[in-house]
Amino acid sequence: MAVERLVGGWGGMLYDPAEHRPLDTRRWSETEARASIERIAQDAIAAYRGAERPWPNAAEDLEGEADVPYRNVYFGAAGVAWALDRLARDAVAPELPGVQELAQRLHADYLETPELTALEPPPAASLFFGESGILLAGEAILRDGTPLPALAACVRRNATHPSLELCWGSPGTMTAALALWRHYGDDRWREVWLASAEHLLAEWRELVWVQDLYGSRQRFVGAGHGFAGNAFALLSGSDLLGERAQRVAERVRSVLIELAHVDREGAQWLPLVGAESHRQPIQWCHGAPGMVISLSHLPREHETDRLLSAGGELTWAAGPLRKGAGLCHGTAGNAYAFLALFKRSGEERWLERARAFAMDAAAEVDRARARRGRGRYSLYTGDLGVALLLHACLTGTAAFPFLEEALDRGA
Repeated sequence: MAVERLVGGWGGMLYDPAEHRPLDTRRWSETEARASIERIAQDAIAAYRGAERPWPNAAEDLEGEADVPYRNVYFGAAGVAWALDRLARDAVAPELPGVQELAQRLHADYLETPELTALEPPPAASLFFGESGILLAGEAILRDGTPLPALAACVRRNATHPSLELCWGSPGTMTAALALWRHYGDDRWREVWLASAEHLLAEWRELVWVQDLYGSRQRFVGAGHGFAGNAFALLSGSDLLGERAQRVAERVRSVLIELAHVDREGAQWLPLVGAESHRQPIQWCHGAPGMVISLSHLPREHETDRLLSAGGELTWAAGPLRKGAGLCHGTAGNAYAFLALFKRSGEERWLERARAFAMDAAAEVDRARARRGRGRYSLYTGDLGVALLLHACLTGTAAFPFLEEALDRGA
């Protein structure tokens, strides 16, 4: 059983209410959802400035970095191009003119001007911030096999990355290899996935993995940088693990239970193991929503179901995030926890809650665009993630953007 315990400095609550705001009262409307998707896409298309310097950066994304053209998936051109292409292929938004040329240039332009080079270790091969994501986005758009040899080399090179987390390390590049294995059935993708999985499992020596990240060693719990993201990568490819799959799932389940903090509002997981944290965020990257999304592939079982559902309840009780509407640390990412629970349980209340958050996120995008005078052109921190959430709510699908089903399902 999970430990029933209270944490935090907000009257014993599992989160900080100041980080959240009341839910927008507008009701779900398929017509308005489609109109919002088109507004977001049209705004991004209108802002496109060509392959050399595709979209203006949001100041919030730069965090002191130089204002240069970024190509990465997380907040750069590859993620925006991939999202626009996916929406156009699903016939809910117009096509970006020149998207093929952009996709053909992204990797070469990245190599010519590497990004985020001041970080240690640098993210050269990573899924979100480096070559692997750019190459995978290019393959999703081009569908001609051109990026695949370079992508296979990136996955191999990243197999022993010391960060041991999703954004920079092998768990992220494992998701790329798995997507290609599912799509093409080429044994090389199964082999490179397994090579990364072997290293990741060998490094799982404690309760959770130890991350060597940003110049320090810490034990992160959440989806963006910690245990949940690593578990997601392993659980997603459990059919490739053979007889080890059940042991991995049981070990993931035991950590889910051991680290859960539960009260009457729901369940929460703190950002770090064995360290005090002044924050208890409810986001995809850290906190309950990311745990629910990442571990929703665990086998059905009473205590697992109870805790995942409780994580969804806490996400709903807390409400939308004041920080923004995006996927990584915004309302759209949290809504995917409800979609994951809908897929897992079939209970309509979760789809209804996802749609309520989606309408709220769409309204927040409109408000922010009016304040800023333009949209925020990124996949994980900006408007395109909200457009993808709205589309997921139309179809009732739960695949988290780019981490699942990065390649066109109909290709």
